[in-house]
Amino acid sequence: MNLSSRLTFALITVVVIVVSGHVLYSVYFDFRSTRTLAASAVANVRGPRLNTSLTAAQDQTQRLVDSLLRDQRFLSAYDGKNKGEAAASIRAAEDKLFFPGSVQVTDEKGTVFFSTETPNQSGYSLKSESTVIDLALAHDFYKGPTFSEKTGVISISTVKSFSAGGRKGILAVNQPLNSDFLTALAARFGIEDPNVLGVELAVYSEKIKTTTAFSQGIKNLPGPMRFLLDLNGHDASKVVTRSPLGTGIPQLDHLIVPANGFEKEGAWWMSLPLESDRVIIGYVLVCKPVPNEQSKLVEVLLLGGLVGVFGGLVGLFLAAKIAQSVDTPLRFLVKRTQAIANNKQIIPPLENLSGDWLELGELIDTAVLSMRSTTQNLKIQLNKQVEAVKERGLIAEQSTQQVDTLNRQITTQAQKVAELSRHVNQAGRQATVLQQQLDAVLQSSTEGFLILDQYGNILHANPVFLNWTGMSEGEIAGRLCFDLVLKPGETPQSHGMGQAFTQHGGDPMALINQFYPEGVIFHRASEKTVQVLAHLQPLSGDDGSIMGYIMVLRDKSLRSENQLLRQEIVSMLQDNIRGPLTGAELSWQAILANARNTMHPSVGQALAELHLHYSQLVGVVDSLLMMYGGFVPPPAAVKEQINITRVVADCLEEVTPLARDRQLLLDYKTVTGLPPILGNREAIIGILRQVLERMIMVTAAGGRVRVESQVKGNEMRIGVSSSGPALPQSEIAEMFVGFIEGKHTQDTYGSRLAMYLARSNVERLGGLIWAESEAGRGTTTYFTMPIT
Repeated sequence: MNLSSRLTFALITVVVIVVSGHVLYSVYFDFRSTRTLAASAVANVRGPRLNTSLTAAQDQTQRLVDSLLRDQRFLSAYDGKNKGEAAASIRAAEDKLFFPGSVQVTDEKGTVFFSTETPNQSGYSLKSESTVIDLALAHDFYKGPTFSEKTGVISISTVKSFSAGGRKGILAVNQPLNSDFLTALAARFGIEDPNVLGVELAVYSEKIKTTTAFSQGIKNLPGPMRFLLDLNGHDASKVVTRSPLGTGIPQLDHLIVPANGFEKEGAWWMSLPLESDRVIIGYVLVCKPVPNEQSKLVEVLLLGGLVGVFGGLVGLFLAAKIAQSVDTPLRFLVKRTQAIANNKQIIPPLENLSGDWLELGELIDTAVLSMRSTTQNLKIQLNKQVEAVKERGLIAEQSTQQVDTLNRQITTQAQKVAELSRHVNQAGRQATVLQQQLDAVLQSSTEGFLILDQYGNILHANPVFLNWTGMSEGEIAGRLCFDLVLKPGETPQSHGMGQAFTQHGGDPMALINQFYPEGVIFHRASEKTVQVLAHLQPLSGDDGSIMGYIMVLRDKSLRSENQLLRQEIVSMLQDNIRGPLTGAELSWQAILANARNTMHPSVGQALAELHLHYSQLVGVVDSLLMMYGGFVPPPAAVKEQINITRVVADCLEEVTPLARDRQLLLDYKTVTGLPPILGNREAIIGILRQVLERMIMVTAAGGRVRVESQVKGNEMRIGVSSSGPALPQSEIAEMFVGFIEGKHTQDTYGSRLAMYLARSNVERLGGLIWAESEAGRGTTTYFTMPIT
């Protein structure tokens, strides 16, 4: 399909879519508007107008009843059984009220005394024709729709029982809903409101399943007349409640025509039920003709077809012109490009082209020239690649020689690895012996030990604690330590109701804040209790974060014996366990330094993991020495040179969120050319961070915390100052002593323990720490570190 055919097809498609859309919209809009207007007119009549007219007819029948029952002439005629006199009084009352209906008088049994419908007949039973007589006798009065099987007409009636002298009777006044009445109503509605002109009425009797009356205008409407005839003999209740358009989907019908009622046989219908004693005896049907959309569809199709044909002709003409303006230069460019591709000597010039076509031809020439240039460059690069391959061959030969040299070096390193493996095995055996000695210490101790995770859940307990509780280690594993170690005065809970690994807030310091230095342990099976003194020792990782805790519980009754045992344990831990462990640190450093350069990576990884276990074991022994000996062991790690400026910057970055929350300013004041200090970087970072956090907590909002560093002799002095308020001298004196039970409040336990640990770490690294405070100048904490 060429360009001309495609343009023609596209234009015809657009014309068909536009015309079809216009036809559908026009027909739908006309259908919707005519049905909506008809439904509005029908609803106007069916609603207020028809109800008002039927109510007026009902009121007129009641007025006639009241007038006759006040007429002594009528009452005397009924009492005297004078039909002529009764007929005269009834006609006089009808003429006075201009009443066009009928009047029936019966005795108390429903036998007709006089009826204007059958003035020459009497004595027949009206009760057998209608249940209205029974309703009037039961309730003394009835008004509403009635149906007469004798006349086959539905009427608006008022029926009332009365008494004349000693004789009882029933008076019924009826306004029949006949064709004349309906025709008059339809005409009056059209005169009162031109919008409802053309609305017709009909009455359907549910008793005999027949249309009993209709306005004269329906005779001239074949569709509505046919609907009324088809309705005879059928149940009207199923018809009058159908969906508006009869699709069976009410939502779809109301979307198309948003109105009540239904369309049938060219008219829009609505119904008004007529009820007698809560039973529907008939319907008043209201309709208005609606136009047939077939003629509208034909009209719109003809008009749309003419417009479509004209548009198609114009489209064909324009498509031909557009195709001609595109095909000619396009064919020229195709032939010219083929000539260039075939390397012909004579190439047609671009003189006959203009505008975008000329630019396209120039771009084609540029692309062809660029492609030829690229091809030439590729040939040159290919030649270079051939030469490069030859050079790589020479390099490969040299690499082979280097591989042979490396193989010899690997053989030498394998021998060194074997030697290091012997050292590793010896270190493993030594670590096993030390672990057995540590287990022996825990087993022989008279104190209870709990190894906790960072949130206080029990991971391990020694036999002493298990003996105190009367439980096995499996029963307490995962329990919160404070479920078993209670504060004095707390009542014990059931040991079986605890929850393993309870949820927490994610703050490891919460356990320290909840810790209490004294406790009571209850035996599970008996009433035995143990009064204990508790000590909580945090276990820190390489980054200074808390990895877990060791809780030591001392029986108060064995305190004196424990003192002697403590000294023995400290001596054994320091001399027999820690001494050999720390003595191997230099050997470890040499092995690990060698492993990075001479060993296979897998061997180096195994050595690193083994050294990690070694470091953890040294940390456990140091923690036990801190608990039993009350001193901080000297570091086992080799000291390193540290740039204090970088350490201060890292610490300030860590505490910046805390200072921002308290609206504080952080800064650092130093001098140039500071020498490095000798120590453990992680330990110094932990000390400075703890001091910074303490100074931030005592500084008022809007203040400043400053870090200063300077050289004093062979020491580096680092000061952290607070802008205020100044701390009292009593607080300065006890800042680094730790938590003293009975003297300090529980809410200061965490901060005092942190400053105590800072002092211990400073002294362990060979420095000093102190604090100074002056009113009006705030508080400053100093600590020193050796330079060499």
